[in-house]
Amino acid sequence: MNNKSGKSGFTLVEILVAVAIIAAIVSMVYGSYSVTSKSAQTCKKRIELSRQARELLGRMAQQIRCSYAGSVQKPKPAAGKGALKKEETQENIINYFNGSSGKISGEILYLVTTNSILERKSPGLFEVTYKFDKNIGTLFISRERFVDGSKSFIENRNWQPLAENIESIELEFSDGQQWLPAWNFKEKKALPYAVKINITCLDENYRQYPFGTAAYICSRKNQDMKTTSETLVSVNK
Repeated sequence: MNNKSGKSGFTLVEILVAVAIIAAIVSMVYGSYSVTSKSAQTCKKRIELSRQARELLGRMAQQIRCSYAGSVQKPKPAAGKGALKKEETQENIINYFNGSSGKISGEILYLVTTNSILERKSPGLFEVTYKFDKNIGTLFISRERFVDGSKSFIENRNWQPLAENIESIELEFSDGQQWLPAWNFKEKKALPYAVKINITCLDENYRQYPFGTAAYICSRKNQDMKTTSETLVSVNK
């Protein structure tokens, strides 16, 4: 007499094999999704970093293009008092523009401009100062009305954070022939033809991304120069 019921089922080994295969497939799918998600997130953050850098360079370029400088009278030495007269005149020259990227931290750019960014509807002259603090990777800006032709004291300035996650800022100033690392209006008695700005930003993984632009100063624009006011952006992979 045959007691077989004719019913079939899965053995324990078959179930374990099936579970292992399903787990492997899920693991592969999740791994692929995780990599894709991280890649998309990194790309999104890179795009946001690029947008912030472009916005920062655009603001700085606008103010630089609108730089202003009053007339500078050349000293006329009097008889017997030429040296003294020249020295006094030099001291009385208003410093409309001063910039340097040699400092790791501190005030890097000062200019008098007709563009204050935040007060577009308010006409007049403004003195704008940029200060970089490398310790916290932050660029600060100070905007004040240009009054009495004198630069305000730094301790009286209202510093506002303008950009964060900055590794370095380098400035170069064109005299029409070459790019210089610094510019002092009292010495040059004129504005530069153009200013080149190079900044390096950091992401959350401390990867560096360089951005740069070069802007003409409208009152000194020269058709023979090859600098450009368009924002140029490059990213290290």
